[in-house]
This record gives sequence, C-alpha cells and structure tokens, in this order.
Amino acid sequence: MSEFTLSDNNIYNVRRILIIVIAAFMTILTANFFSYKSLYSKQINYRTKLLNGQVRNVGLSVDSLDHGFANDLRRVIFSEDIASFFSDPQNRTKTVERMKLFFSKYDDFITGIKLYDSNKNEFTIKKDETGINWLEQTFVLHVQPEILSEELLAGEDRNYEYYLPVRKNEIPVGNIVVSVDYHKYFDEIFTVFSFQDYQWQWVVGDSGKIIYSNFEDNLKFSQLQKITAALEKGGSENLIHSAEGKNKYEEIISSFYSTQLLQKKIGIVFSSPTDNFRKYTIRNFLILGLGTLCFVLLISYLFWKYLKVQKSEIDRLSGAEKMLFRMIEEMPVGVIIHNKNREIIRANKKAAEQYSYPGEAEMTGKIFPETAVTDENSYFSKHLGGTFSPDQFIILKKEVGEIILFRTSIPVNFLGEDASMEMLVDVTMLESARKQEAKASSAKSEFLARMSYEIRTPLNGIIGMTDILEEQKLTGEARNVLSLLRRSTEVLLNIINDILDFSKIETGKMILDEIPFNLREEVVYCYDLARTNIDEEQITLKCNVDENVPDKVIGDPFRLRQILTNFINHSVESTGKGQIDLNCSLKDIADGKILLGFELADTGKSFDKITLKKIFGDYVNIESKVHKDDDGSGFGTILARQLVDLMGGEFSVESPSGLDGEKGKKIKFTIVVYSNEKPDKDLHFDDIVTFSQIKTLVITGSQTRDEEILGTLHKLGLTLTITTFQKSTVNQLKASLNYPGNRYHLVVILDDNEFNGFDAAEEIWKNNLPEQFIIIIISSNDVTGNLLKCIKMGIDHYIVKPYEIKELYDTVKTSFPQVDKNVPEGEKEKVRKDLRILIVEDNKMNQKVIGTMLKSLGYSFDFADNGFEGVIQAKTRRYDIIFMDLIMPEMDGFESARKILEYDNSLLIVAFTADNMPDSKRKAELSGIKEFIPKPVRIDDLKKFFSRYFIRN
Repeated sequence: MSEFTLSDNNIYNVRRILIIVIAAFMTILTANFFSYKSLYSKQINYRTKLLNGQVRNVGLSVDSLDHGFANDLRRVIFSEDIASFFSDPQNRTKTVERMKLFFSKYDDFITGIKLYDSNKNEFTIKKDETGINWLEQTFVLHVQPEILSEELLAGEDRNYEYYLPVRKNEIPVGNIVVSVDYHKYFDEIFTVFSFQDYQWQWVVGDSGKIIYSNFEDNLKFSQLQKITAALEKGGSENLIHSAEGKNKYEEIISSFYSTQLLQKKIGIVFSSPTDNFRKYTIRNFLILGLGTLCFVLLISYLFWKYLKVQKSEIDRLSGAEKMLFRMIEEMPVGVIIHNKNREIIRANKKAAEQYSYPGEAEMTGKIFPETAVTDENSYFSKHLGGTFSPDQFIILKKEVGEIILFRTSIPVNFLGEDASMEMLVDVTMLESARKQEAKASSAKSEFLARMSYEIRTPLNGIIGMTDILEEQKLTGEARNVLSLLRRSTEVLLNIINDILDFSKIETGKMILDEIPFNLREEVVYCYDLARTNIDEEQITLKCNVDENVPDKVIGDPFRLRQILTNFINHSVESTGKGQIDLNCSLKDIADGKILLGFELADTGKSFDKITLKKIFGDYVNIESKVHKDDDGSGFGTILARQLVDLMGGEFSVESPSGLDGEKGKKIKFTIVVYSNEKPDKDLHFDDIVTFSQIKTLVITGSQTRDEEILGTLHKLGLTLTITTFQKSTVNQLKASLNYPGNRYHLVVILDDNEFNGFDAAEEIWKNNLPEQFIIIIISSNDVTGNLLKCIKMGIDHYIVKPYEIKELYDTVKTSFPQVDKNVPEGEKEKVRKDLRILIVEDNKMNQKVIGTMLKSLGYSFDFADNGFEGVIQAKTRRYDIIFMDLIMPEMDGFESARKILEYDNSLLIVAFTADNMPDSKRKAELSGIKEFIPKPVRIDDLKKFFSRYFIRN
C-alpha cells in the first residue's frame, strides 16, 4: 500500500511540475508577444524620428543654399561694374575671380556660368572633366540673345538655367546665366543617407511629379496628393503609405519637408520600408519562444535534481551558520548586521562596547544611524592615508574625548533576509599619532619659513650694499674684503634656499617647471661654476656630454643645476687633491621622453655605507668600503637626491669610485626630460621686413574674445583676420595657400578656460598644416603638459598670459628675422627713466638699500613706512610702479595692494619680500600683485624688471 501511495505521489508531483512548466511557458510566450509588439512600435517610432531629423537637416541645407545662392550671385554682379566686363580688362579679371569663387562654393550644383550683353558679347566659364581646371571662353554671337529684365528659372527634368539681369543705370544691358543640375546636387546631399533596400530619398515637384529618386527601381508611391498638398502649406510631415515596383509591393514610412530651390517648389522625401522590422520581430519572437521553452524544461529538471540533495545541503549550511555566529562574537572589531530598514538584527560584544551598550542583546532591534558626513569625516578621509570616502568614518562623542571608527559595509544574506554587515575598526590611536606628526611637521615648516624671513631681511641689506659698493672705486684690499663678504652672504643664502627646498619636497609643495633649455649649457655652467671653487693645480675637473645627447630639451633647468652643483660641491669638498669626472649620457628616448644618465666620480675620500646613507639618504650600494674621516654632510646632497626622485629618476652611490684604487665615490643618477627638437620650417619669409606684411589668422573661441590679447597683436602692426574656430577653419588655411601673394604667414591660437585652443591646434596638425605656417598659442589657462603638446603638434611658440608686448615682439621676430632688421638697436629698446615710483617698506635699512639701487639706475621715488601710508599716497598721487613689502605693521602688503587696486586697478604693484614660500606667492597673486621679486634684491633683478615693463619701442 505504501508503494502505491508513493507512486501516486510521484505521479501527482510530476503532473504538478508539468502544469507549472506549461503555465510558465504560456506566460513567457504571452509576455514575449506583447514585448515584441511594443518593440515593433518603438522601432517604427524611432525610424520615423530618425527620418524626420534627416529630412529636416537636408531641408534646412537646401533652404540655406536657396537663400545664399541668389545673394552670392548678386554680390558677383554688384561687387564691380559688371556692365563694363567686356570693355575693361582689369574689371573683367576681378569679376572672373569672383565667378570662380562662386562656382567653387556651389560646385555640387553649378555646371556652368555665362555672361552676355546687348552687344552680342558672351563669356562662359566651367570646369573640365577632371573638375580641377577651368575652361573659359569669350566670343561674339551671331544672334543677339534676349535680354531678360527679371529673374527667371528655365529648364526641365534635371537641368535648369537661372537668369539674373545685369543693369546699368537701372536699364538691363545683359544677363548672367547659371546652369544648374538638380540631380547632381541631390546625389551629393543624399549620399550619406542612401542605403539601398533600407532607406532611400526622392524629390517631388509641386505638380506631383517625382523629379528625382535614388532607388534603382521605378516605384509608384501612394498618397502623393497629400505630399503635394503639403507643399502649398510648407513645413514637414510624415506618413505611412505604400510603394509598388515591378516585383514588389511594400509598406513604407516617409518623412517629407517642403522647400524651394531657385524659384521651384519641391518636397524632399526620405522613405524606409517597414517589412524588415516586422520580419525581424517575428523571427526573434519565435526563436526566443522556443528557447524559453527549452530553458524552462531544463530549469525544471535541475530543480527536481536539486530537491534530492537539499536536505544534506541544509545540514551543511546549518553548521556553517553556527560557525559564522561564533566568528562574529570572537572578532576583535565591532560587527553590526542590519536589514534594509537599518534595524539591527545582530551585533557582537565589541560593537556594544563601542556604542556604550551593556551587551549585544540591548542593540538588537535598534536603528543603526546613517553616517553623517561632516567636515571631520572629510578631514579623516583625507589625512589617514589610503583612498577613503568621508562616509567610511564614524565619530562617536564620549563624555571624555571621542572614538573614531573606520566602517566597511558588506552586503550579506542573513537568515534568509537581505542585510548589510558593518565592520567597525577603532582608529582613534592612529589618528592621534598622525595629529602629533602633522603638528610637528607644521611647526617645522612654520619655523623654517619664519627663519627664512628673519635671515633674508638683514641679508637683503648686506647683499644690496655689496652690489652698490661694487660700483664704486675701491682699493685692492677693500675689493678683496668686499668679495669675501659677498661670497659669505651667497653661501648663507644658498643654505637657506636648500633648507626651504628640502621642506617643500617633504610637504609635497615642490612643483617642477616645464620650460625649454639647452642641456649642454646647463651642464657646462655647473662645470664652470665648480672650476671657480677649486685649485686647478691640485684637482683635475673633467666634463663630458655624449654626442647623442640632445641639446634642446624641456624640463626644470634650475633643479638640474641644483642637483649637479650640490653633488659636484661635495666631491670638491671631499677631494683635496686628485680627479673629478662628470659624464652625461643618453639612456633612453621614446615618444619624446628622454632618460638622461649622469655619473660623477672622484678620487677623494671613501666612505662606508652608514656614512653614505647619512650624506645622501637610503640609496646606497652595499659594497661601499669604510673610511673614518669626516663625511662633510649637509642639506645639499640630500636635497639633490630628493630632487632626482622628483624628476622621475633613480639614484645610487658607491665607494670607492674605481678611478684610483680604494679612493673616492661614484654617484649615478638619472632624470627624465622631454625633447624640444623641432624640425626646421623652410617657409621663405625673408622678403617680409615689416610687421604689416605678416598676414595673421587669429583663431578664437565662439563665446568670447580676449580683447587684451587682440590689442597687443594690433599694437605690433600685424595684418589680422580674426575667426571663430570651426571645422571649416582648416579649409580656410588650406585655401589661403592657393594664393601665395595673399596667403597667411602666421596663425595665432587663443587658449582659455572656455575655449581649448589645443583642439584647434590638433585639427591643424592632423591636416599636416604646421609646416606651412608659423603657429603661436597664447594661453590664459596654462597647465602642466601644454608645452609638450605644442612640441608634439608642431607649434612654434607657446606664450602664457600675462605676458609683455616685448615678449610677443621678440617671439614674432624669431620667426621673421628680417622684420625691423634695419632699425638701430638703440632705437628699438630704451628703458624709460621718467617713472613715478612708490616704495612701501617698513624697514629703514631696506629703504636705504632699495633707494640707493634705484638712484644708481637713475630713478626718483617716494617712501611709505607701512601699508596704510601706501594706500594714502597711492590715492593722492599717480604712480607707475609700487614696490610693496608684504609683511608690515598696521596694514600688511596684501591688504594694502587690494585697497590700492580697488581705487585704481591699472597700477603695477610689485612684491619685495623675504617671505619666499609658495603660499605667499599665491596670496600675493590673489591680492592683484603682478610681480614677485624675492629679497635680497639685486640690481640685475631691477634692471631686468624695468627692461621687461618699460621699454620704449
């Protein structure tokens, strides 16, 4: 009996599964039917919108041509006295050129142009079969053609002639006739839209006759009268109708647009068959239906097999669940599991301790709060290291202090319910340690900055006075003392600069320049500088740069100079007698990126590994030998090694050097620079001797124009054409090359926040045009990498705003060397002396130094003892320059500059300060200060400043 019952139950289960499968199949099949029906409708709607958009775009293009054609033709007639075309050769030449330009503009529509007058004279112009060469003909007619006094479009089928009267004193004296080919024009504009069997285009006239179609078969379309009626109303519509050919009859979607082309009303129609969508939908529906049936049957079978092993699986999961609960309890971090409503389902003891609950049971059922993102969260995510988001940190305020928890959320399925498991790690101690370190680092940076300011202030006076005294007539002994004083102050100043640079690197504030420089000149400069500090009878200093090392590179020459100078100085200090060799080689070059290798070896003292680590840092060869003498360590070598890292290189040092037994050390390092090699442009511009001969195309953005830049270009006297960048701009440049006597010589591209000038430069580069022009980019949006882009795209010069007109003048002259060549040098550059200068400085010694320097240069000036007095004097007298100290009592230089510029924003304010930190420079720029001259001030710095801003040209 039990076997029978079991069999019945099996039959019942099989029937139940079968019913479920059939019901599921029918449900899916029905759902697929409606889904594909909806898909078919969407496809039709999508296709209709696509056709509407395409036909409208083409229609607008036809409208534009219709409007511009007649206007451009009238310009040809009215631009010159066309009535004297056959009698005035000069007039005729100009008119023919305009006809060619008109013909070229509408090349896809026009087949020929003729002009005849009342004296039987006729002139024709058209292109030969190649479409390149012009065919011109002038002859006398046997029969005088009729002179039409009004516009007229004559012709049929595809070829028409458009007549326009030529008048003299309001009397028709001839006609200009333009032959056009409608089919040629429609073939051109429909090319990109034509897909045989899927989409085609046709044109219907106002009589209902189809005057053009790009479908191979001759089709007959229904509902043509609806399209014809729409022509009278204008605008655009769409409809679903039928098309009948030789062997087919199908339903199509058509979108049409009413327009006019040279006095002829036409309807442009885009059509597409609907059968493809219907067949595609039905085929996919059947395939998916059969696939669904097979899939449902397979799932049913697998589900039945799954039920057989379900019991053992449940037992296994139960054991795993118990283990999970035990792990949660024993974990040393807080664990909270909550559902979608953030109701706590389970928590462990550590979480209860963190949230100040007596036990985990008291947390169950409570709501786990959302993490409130505050400034504190953002602070922790930024400073605790790694890549964290602010909502990962939870700050729990306690009666004494606070607890900082780092939160990680993991989606889980807990007891059959979707939930989230929050892992809470206490990072309070880590943050406390970080705060102490940050506080110490900040204190050190502030101390270094303050010490720099305090030391630079008296140094300014000492160095300034030595500059002044060097200009005086001194005895030999006095000049030696002065030279010793200068060298001592220079050494002290270099030590201060090294300490500040070291601090900048530690705090991540060091920014490398990207400027062009001559590599060999920098290496030789460091070599020559070292030679002045050695006794060449005791030490032999050699320098070699491999021939394959490029001269012109882009990088930071000042930092390279620091590296070489500091390393060479240490070799000089540790080598009493012997040899020092410096070698530079090319390690690698790829895609404009250059890896340079340097080796500096000497025969001086040898050092053990511990001493080398003390001198240079951590990068030491383990084979270094031991020497007990003084290491001569300082900031310079460690700074140089860190600059190597900053410049993308690697560093190593070993002792001995291998030059002479167990003596000396060898330093090896690499740096990364970029190639600045530019191909020479053979443009033959030697005949250009004045700025007015330089025909310049200025490319700007579409929104705004930088009038300040345009003003400086006008001041140079360049012949300017200003254009907004479009795709046609490249064609404009190409077209100018066809007229050598009237071509562009110089292209100036403006780059700013609203217009990326490098997009225009890239289009010019892609069309191989940089070798045909001198190209300058003027940027008010300078970012790292811009100069490298210029090198890649063949840009000749890159100028960053703000700039002085002299910089632009010199840049243009570099590419046009014959310009102003005959102007005497004395007349080109004369520094103005009639300047009104105000010095705002609280330190009397600095007043004396700066005043003496300015007097020696021939300038008069006024003093203000603080920022407040500076504001008063700037309002009572007009000044050309204000030299401003930044740190002063009563009112500092930043606030003083802001108030002065609020009164007169045209004033030039220059900062004189010993505070040389980047933050101070940024703050000064925000205050409107345009120049930043660090103390100690040198006479050469002042000379360069005046020559940059106050040159009479």
